[in-house]
Amino acid sequence: MPLLQGLGITILIAFLFYRSIIGMLVGVFIIPFWWKLKQQEMHEKRVARIALEFKEYMMLIVSGLQAGYSLERAVKQGEEELVKLYPKDSVLAGPIHIMNRKLTMNVQLEKAFDEFAREIELEEAISLSEIISFAKRSGGDYGRHIRETALKIEDNLSIKQEIETITTEKRLELKVMSVMPMGILAYISLTSESFIAPLYGNPLGAAVMTVCLLAYGFCISLGKRIIDIKV
Repeated sequence: MPLLQGLGITILIAFLFYRSIIGMLVGVFIIPFWWKLKQQEMHEKRVARIALEFKEYMMLIVSGLQAGYSLERAVKQGEEELVKLYPKDSVLAGPIHIMNRKLTMNVQLEKAFDEFAREIELEEAISLSEIISFAKRSGGDYGRHIRETALKIEDNLSIKQEIETITTEKRLELKVMSVMPMGILAYISLTSESFIAPLYGNPLGAAVMTVCLLAYGFCISLGKRIIDIKV
C-alpha cells in the first residue's frame, strides 16, 4: 500500500511540478521518502500499542504480587488477564505466552523476562527486566522493589500516552498543512494556468520547482520532528 501511494504521489509531482514524463525521474526519489515516512508511522503506532499493553500487563503483575502470588505465578496470571482485555488483537499475547512456556520448561524467570523484553524492544520492559534480575540476585523483599519499579514505569508510560493524546490534534494539523501546498498548486493549475506557465518547459523553471519541492519535503520532516516529543 505505501508503495502504491508513493507511486501515485510521484505521478502527481511529475504533473504539478514539471508537467513532464521526465519529471517522474525526480518524483521517483519521493517513493523511498514516502516509504520511510509510512514505515515510521507504522512503527510508532506499534510501539504505542506495545507500551499500552505492557502497562496493563505490569499492573496485572503488581496486582498478583499484592494478592500474595509469587512473581512467577503473577506473570502467568497476568497473561491470562491480558488475553481477556485484548481477546483478538493483542500484540503482546504471543511474546508473553512464549515467555511463560519457557518458565514451564524451568528457564529462570529473569532470563525469560529479559528475552521477552529484548524481543518487544521496549525501553520500559528492559528496565523492569534489569530490576527483576537484580532483585532475584539480591534476595530480600524483591516483590516490593518490583512493585515500586513497575509503578514508576507505569507513571512514565502514562505521561507518554498523555503527550500522544495532546499531540494528536497537532499531527492532524501537520497532515493538513502537508497537503495544502499541493492543493494550492493544483488549484492554480486548473484555474490560472497562464500564471504559472513560465515555470514549465524550461531549465530555470524546473530548477525553481525542484528547490520548492526540496523545501516542501524539508518542512514536512521538520514538522514531524517538532511534534515528536520524547520523554
